[in-house]
Amino acid sequence: MQFKDVVGQPEVKQRLVQMVKENRISHALLFSELPGSGGLAMALAFAQYINCENQNDIDSCGECPSCRKISKLVHPDLHFSFPAAKIDKKAKNGWCSELLPDFREAVLQMPYLQLNDWYNFVGVENKQAIIREEESDVIIHNLSLKAYEAKYKVHIMWQADKLNTTAANKLLKIIEEPPITLCLF
Repeated sequence: MQFKDVVGQPEVKQRLVQMVKENRISHALLFSELPGSGGLAMALAFAQYINCENQNDIDSCGECPSCRKISKLVHPDLHFSFPAAKIDKKAKNGWCSELLPDFREAVLQMPYLQLNDWYNFVGVENKQAIIREEESDVIIHNLSLKAYEAKYKVHIMWQADKLNTTAANKLLKIIEEPPITLCLF
């Protein structure tokens, strides 16, 4: 996703581009949004911009290998966490990794994805969808590794308010003293 694909928010786009130009990218960013305003889309556009091999003054090129992989949500240095629940055939343990293909598909279909849309997409029904404690171990492991092919390793945590308390406590250290760029949403 490119900045041009995100509706409105010119001040936010300009500030994010300015951060990159000044080489002042924060280790953690929190994209907060009103429902439907595109926080997830903006986080994806920023992840693509900072890892673009041919970025210009206002947007990523959209053509380099990094841009193509990020636009398909399959870049090896782009990681996701999101609320998950135990779903019979799809997610027996309720881990994000079990639902990652579904999450990618949902985001590609609906870049302005909302929590209820996600629940309906995967069929959560009456179960509690959260980001579990075990997921924090996976996040810490992924972020402790060196970037594979991009300049920055990016982790987008969608709906961070759904972190369970133990998972949040485990992630405090890496958020306070990260080895790489971490985008939170």
